[in-house]
Amino acid sequence: MSTRIFALVAAITFAVNSSGAVLTFGDEDCLNQACYGVNNPVSGATLEGLATDVITLAALGFGHIYPFSPSADFPGTDQIFAGSNQTSADDGYSTASERIAGPAVFTLDYSSLLGPGLTLATLTLGIGADDFQFPTYSQPFSVSVNGAANSALQNQLNTTDLGGPKVQFFTIGLNPAIDNPSHILTLAIDVGGDGGDGFAVDFLTIGVTTTQVVVGGVPESSTLPLVGIGVLLVVISRVKIKI
Repeated sequence: MSTRIFALVAAITFAVNSSGAVLTFGDEDCLNQACYGVNNPVSGATLEGLATDVITLAALGFGHIYPFSPSADFPGTDQIFAGSNQTSADDGYSTASERIAGPAVFTLDYSSLLGPGLTLATLTLGIGADDFQFPTYSQPFSVSVNGAANSALQNQLNTTDLGGPKVQFFTIGLNPAIDNPSHILTLAIDVGGDGGDGFAVDFLTIGVTTTQVVVGGVPESSTLPLVGIGVLLVVISRVKIKI
């Protein structure tokens, strides 16, 4: 084969590098109760790299006192919520004067994790969930991510029975196809029925794994190898091959 073709092939060879990173939204402070002590509330959970709908739980849950006042923390965290259409009170949270009507909405900007030339491979959401008790009170939680219902996440919250004021962290893999150009994830949680099962969130995490295409030793956009291969095919079609 012509040495010119070999040279061109060498020039456009590429590799794909993978990496992961995690952002935390809000303080890991047990809703201002400092009940974690020396323990890491996320220990045992996988913070990045989860496949879609895969769930992992932290090793420990943490009980605490209540009620508590919202802090100047990340918007939506450290706040007691009841249902958006509350008509009754089933637990202590739903009677607390500090409660507000749902839904709890969290706007998570993870754009800092996705620079030029990086392609999102996996997207993992972590929630420091507090006082979710659907199995006890039968008031169903509804969950949406970027405006669309997420049945796997909803099912996780509706099978969680924390038995009262207790934080349990878990993570879930989201479909990376929900990524948008702004790289902002909007999570909304509400409780239906009579709206009387109060809940809260201590903190959240977003973990991503990304891929980066390296062409000739230089990071490039993932589209460039395709362009290079196209150029190669054009050249090959115009070069007389000798064996």
